[in-house]
Amino acid sequence: MQKHNGHTALRYTVSTLLACALVALFRLVIHVNITTVALSFLVLVLLAATRWRLAHSVYLSIICTLLYNFFFLPPIGTFTIADPQNWVTLSVFLGTGVLVSHLSESERKQRELSEKKRSEVERLYEFSQQLLLHEDLRGLARAAPSIAAKVFNLRAVALYVAGHDTAYYSDPENQLLPMMELKIAAQHAESGMRRMDEMYVVPLVLGMHSAGALAFGSGTYASEMYEAIGGLVAIALERAEALERTSHMEAAREGERLRSALLDSVTHELRTPLTAIRAAATTLIAHPALPEAERKEMYAVVDEESLRLDRLIGEAVEMAQLDSAGLHVRPQPENVRELVDAVLQEEKPRLRGRVVDVRISEELPPVPMDRELVRRVLRHLIENAVKYSPAKSPIEITAELVDKRLLVHIADHGMGIEASEQPFVFDKFFRGSKQRDRVEGSGMGLAIAKAILTAHAGGIEVKSGPGRGAVFTFWLPVSPASFQ
Repeated sequence: MQKHNGHTALRYTVSTLLACALVALFRLVIHVNITTVALSFLVLVLLAATRWRLAHSVYLSIICTLLYNFFFLPPIGTFTIADPQNWVTLSVFLGTGVLVSHLSESERKQRELSEKKRSEVERLYEFSQQLLLHEDLRGLARAAPSIAAKVFNLRAVALYVAGHDTAYYSDPENQLLPMMELKIAAQHAESGMRRMDEMYVVPLVLGMHSAGALAFGSGTYASEMYEAIGGLVAIALERAEALERTSHMEAAREGERLRSALLDSVTHELRTPLTAIRAAATTLIAHPALPEAERKEMYAVVDEESLRLDRLIGEAVEMAQLDSAGLHVRPQPENVRELVDAVLQEEKPRLRGRVVDVRISEELPPVPMDRELVRRVLRHLIENAVKYSPAKSPIEITAELVDKRLLVHIADHGMGIEASEQPFVFDKFFRGSKQRDRVEGSGMGLAIAKAILTAHAGGIEVKSGPGRGAVFTFWLPVSPASFQ
């Protein structure tokens, strides 16, 4: 307040000094006619009116009128006016000064109002953009009061969401209204916005549906502004609720699709080994005197197909575990070369003498990972390379450190993957159109590998082309700080 009074006094002083400076200029330095003097005073009044408030310009108009009369209208040196025409001149001068001041004040107020409206629209736009960042209904409800308080410089904001029957506050220590009063305001939405003490309470209404209520602490905005904020919050809540409904429906449809895919895959993949086992068992029962060589062959069929059946069931169980409970990564520093060698030793029966070219430097430092989970990734990728490449073709495994990440590449020399199918190879139960009927598999291995690597804050990608084989590259962060 004292600062404002100081500025006001300074402006009055400056106005007076400028008017006196003009008098000194025209009396002592430049001698001009009285018309020029009057126009000069009017310009000074106009400049003051465009920069300061109406009171300052009116004050300057009066000062200029008195100085014009005293120093430039005869008899000079007195406030007496001898010529009646000078009364008209003086009246016109004063009237013109006041009119110019009034017009300038009106223009200034209009400019300030336009600037205020522009600022309010910008704040509303910023508020709406920040609300759009939240698609989760509960997260939006929790964040909206704080966002509103920050964007609109409000002391406190409270939000009641009818769907959750919960109130959220920008400042837990300043709750404005108890939840019960906010709930009552939402239930009586037809009464519209209310002013209570130093706060506004706005029901959040879309059509005939009440989504809740919003309370604002004291602010400098008009009531329409608070209604606009409430409208944006109501729209954002409705949008988040619609997205949740949509996501639930999508999840239900996806679950149904996956169940159908699982049934199809399991039916097809399990029927093949079961048929082979049943045929071998039937042969053994029907021909008890079967030669030893043929009997051993039937035993081998039963053994191999049983292992295949066990592997399919294991993958299905593993996929179900990933979907239901998620993964808990327990990282420990591991030597990559030793882990690869261990997996290759396990996979020896499947490799059947195939050449595996491992080029992993012994100087690679240990990398934090869950040994058992990454072992599964390597097993799935090696089995995948074996299934989709010729029996005598080599498999190459390399590893390197790039940008604080361990990159492991597993390359085969098979038929490759069509470009149109590459975005889907890590989806559950997906199998390439050309290999679907030629190569056994459930389509779960790569999906399992991707889930495990995602839990490690890593990832996986494939580069391939028809007839050029495929290179699967997965990476793990060197630091375990980002693991789930």
